[in-house]
Amino acid sequence: MIWLRSREGLATLAGLAILTIYPLVMPRFWVLSIASNAMILGIAALSLIFMAGYGGMVSLAQAALAGFAAYMLALATLEPSTTATGSAIGFALPSIAGAVIAVILATLAGALFGAISARSYGIYFLMLTLALAVGFFFFVLQNYEVFGGHIGFAKILGPTGQPRENPAVFYYMCLVAAALLYVGLRYVVRSQLGLTFQGIRDNPRRMSALGYRVGVHRVVLFAMGGFVAGVSGVLGAWYRGNISPGVVDISRTIDVLIIAVLGGLGYPIGAFVGAVVFVLIDVFASSIKIFGFSFDERFNTLIGLGFVLIVLVAPNGLVGLADRAWQSAGRRRGRATRRAVDPLAVEAGIAPAPEAAPFKSPAPPESDAPAPEGAPPDIDGRTRDSPPTSRL
Repeated sequence: MIWLRSREGLATLAGLAILTIYPLVMPRFWVLSIASNAMILGIAALSLIFMAGYGGMVSLAQAALAGFAAYMLALATLEPSTTATGSAIGFALPSIAGAVIAVILATLAGALFGAISARSYGIYFLMLTLALAVGFFFFVLQNYEVFGGHIGFAKILGPTGQPRENPAVFYYMCLVAAALLYVGLRYVVRSQLGLTFQGIRDNPRRMSALGYRVGVHRVVLFAMGGFVAGVSGVLGAWYRGNISPGVVDISRTIDVLIIAVLGGLGYPIGAFVGAVVFVLIDVFASSIKIFGFSFDERFNTLIGLGFVLIVLVAPNGLVGLADRAWQSAGRRRGRATRRAVDPLAVEAGIAPAPEAAPFKSPAPPESDAPAPEGAPPDIDGRTRDSPPTSRL
């Protein structure tokens, strides 16, 4: 109940109420192409923010893990004759069963990526995860027998068919998945396991000296990030209806990183804020004109300018900028309240007097006289007639 009365609790409830009624009042385009797409990209960025913000692992392999889950979903649910080469690949499972298998395999793939890169830090970890992502891209691009090569797979249907047939239903699926993952990760970071991740992020050597297996925890963190990215990959495959190497190329990896930085790497909700901004710029970039210069087909230029502006003005992202502005406004309101107290109104009893600092009696002067017999010792265990001891 205390959380519900807090600023965060009230904002969360208001946001959930708005998101719940959103598809009932908005057009189909805003429900599917904007909101649903933003939540899918936000879940992928949430996996990166979770690993970077609470584990100190800035992974560039999250888009590859999402794409891996999408490929596993296609192999599990499509008929054998639907592959690009006509080979007997596919198990024709129900979409829900295929989604569960795809997410589990993405989690295992994340653990494998973590086992490969767990002992590297900083720029070395960054480059190693990027190498894994690029390697997976070229692997699916050149593999026609299993992954369909550059054509990939088509006609991937979700449990409710194509999203365009039931946009509100697909929207609620994305909303439930995003809400559960967000709440679950918020719970994890407050648990003992999450505190261990944060300790390893701050000082891995000290955590190792305390008996924690740093490498194992980093692998577990990567596996959890793979799980979240896998959910994004499954929803993305249902949203697009297909999967191809273009979904796991280097540009998608950069997109996930940009979304996380735009929203704020230190704030889980920043993943979805950055995704909304990213999707809006992507959709409406062609209609933006500055001094007669059109950004039509220049989306990367516009998003790059926004990225540089955010890094320079608000290194903590849009959520960090809003949080800093709210704290500054709160301090200004507090100062204004203290200045608004009228002394005459206080004297007349109309307004309450401002709280004063608690009065502290001055310390008694030290006396050279010996303490009386039976006097209680000082705080350090000595009486006043005891010989001084060193505190070093």
